[in-house]
Amino acid sequence: MAVAAAHPVPLRSQHAIKQRTKLYAYVPARVPVGFRYYRWSFTPKPPALRIAFRNKAGWEIVFSASPGAACAGAGKEKSFQLDGNKVYWSHTAAEQQAWRCVVSPNRALIRLTATTTVPPTKFSDSGLGQVAAAGHYVR
Repeated sequence: MAVAAAHPVPLRSQHAIKQRTKLYAYVPARVPVGFRYYRWSFTPKPPALRIAFRNKAGWEIVFSASPGAACAGAGKEKSFQLDGNKVYWSHTAAEQQAWRCVVSPNRALIRLTATTTVPPTKFSDSGLGQVAAAGHYVR
């Protein structure tokens, strides 16, 4: 999988995410080539940050950070070791998702998830896993 820009989420947006979400201020360091930052949103209850990326074909990947209550590999179909991180993957007829869990700076468990409605026959499970694996806290 080829990798896109050095900052897939613009620094200005990262700053706004950090100000608004605090605990959930995670962004991916990489997204697949051809995908560009589209927008972000935050819902406080239940807390969830969502960052959308789109490509010219209209495909969308949504990276999210949410409470990590369901963090273990429950529901996984596969697991990968990507960039030194354990990433889990599963799919339904409607979407596929890859996730991993991290401990936030204040010791809370956070689930980082990358989701797309593009089927695994057209977008690889490990490609989606790379997005989840590349999630990091905005400093």
